[in-house]
Amino acid sequence: MTRLRTLLGAVIWLAVIIVIAFGAAGIVAGMDHPPGSLGRRDVTAAGDAEVTPMLDAAETDLMALADRVDALGTQARGALAALNSDDATTSEAAIANGDRLVADVIARTAALCHELASVPYVRTPVARLTVSDAIVERHDRLVAALDATQGLDFAWARLSIGAVAATRTSGLLASHDTLVGRAADDGVHAKYGEALKLLDKATTQLDAVRVIRNQLVDTVDVSVLDEWISRNADYDTALRNLYKEISKAKGNATDATRAALKAEAAARARLPPDSRGLVIIMAEIGRGGMNGAVVAIEEAKGKLSDALDTVTASPEDSPDPGDGPDGTDSPLPSSAP
Repeated sequence: MTRLRTLLGAVIWLAVIIVIAFGAAGIVAGMDHPPGSLGRRDVTAAGDAEVTPMLDAAETDLMALADRVDALGTQARGALAALNSDDATTSEAAIANGDRLVADVIARTAALCHELASVPYVRTPVARLTVSDAIVERHDRLVAALDATQGLDFAWARLSIGAVAATRTSGLLASHDTLVGRAADDGVHAKYGEALKLLDKATTQLDAVRVIRNQLVDTVDVSVLDEWISRNADYDTALRNLYKEISKAKGNATDATRAALKAEAAARARLPPDSRGLVIIMAEIGRGGMNGAVVAIEEAKGKLSDALDTVTASPEDSPDPGDGPDGTDSPLPSSAP
C-alpha cells in the first residue's frame, strides 16, 4: 500500500512538472512575438486600423507638397533664365508666381507637421503595444521628410532679392544712358544749361545703382558693376566739366576748354561699346543668390522624392513571416500522399 502511494505521488509530480514545462514554453513563444511585431497583429490590429488612414492622408498631402516644390523650382529656373536674357517682364512674373508658391509650401508644411503630430499612439513610450513597428516607422519617415522644406523661404528670398536688384539695376543704368545721350544732344545744339540738368538726373540714377551695389556686396561679386559705375561716372564728370568750360568761355577756344575736350574724349573711349556689359552685370548679380536658391530648391525636390519612395516601399508592405511555411502562424504544407 505504501509502495502504491509512493508511485501515485511520483506520477502526480511528473504531471505537475509537465504542466509547468508547457506553460514556460507558451511564455517563451509569446515573447518571440512581442506586441507590435508582425507575429502579433492580433494585438495591434485595432490601432493599425485607426492610424493607417491618417498616415495615408498625410502621404497624399506630402505628395501635393512635393508638387508645389517642383512648381517652385520651375519658377526659379524661369526667373534665372529671364534674368540672364535681360527679360525683366518674364523675370518679374516668375518672381510673383514663386512668391505665392513659397508661401503655399510653408503653409502646407506647417499644416502637415500639425497633422502628423495629431496621429495617436505613435509618439508615446508604449506605442508598440498599440500599433505595429511598421506604422511607427512609416510615421517617422513622413515626419523626417518635412525637413526637406526647411530654409526654402530663405533661399527664395535670396533669389527674389537678387532678381529684383538685377532688374532695377538694369533699368537704372539704361535710364542713365538715355539721359546722358539726351545731354550730349543738347550740348551739340549749344543748350548747355539743359544738358547740365540732364546730367544731374543721370548722376541720380548712378547714385541709386550704388545703393543697390552696397546691398549686394556681401553676397555678390560686384567687381564688374563697380567698373561699369566708375567708367560712366567718369564720363558724366568729364562731359559736365566740358559744358561748364564752354559756357564760361562763351564759344572761345581756351586752354581750359581744350583740356576739358581732351578729358571728355578720353573718358568716352573708356565707356563700354554696347549693352553686353549689362548682361555680364546681370549674370554676376544672379550668381550672388539666384543660382544658390535654384540649387536649394532642387535639393528639396530630391529629398521629398526620396522620402516618398521610401514611404511607399514601407516595411508594412512586406510579407508576414508568420504567414509563410517557416512561420509560426501557419502549418507546414502537408506532404504528398
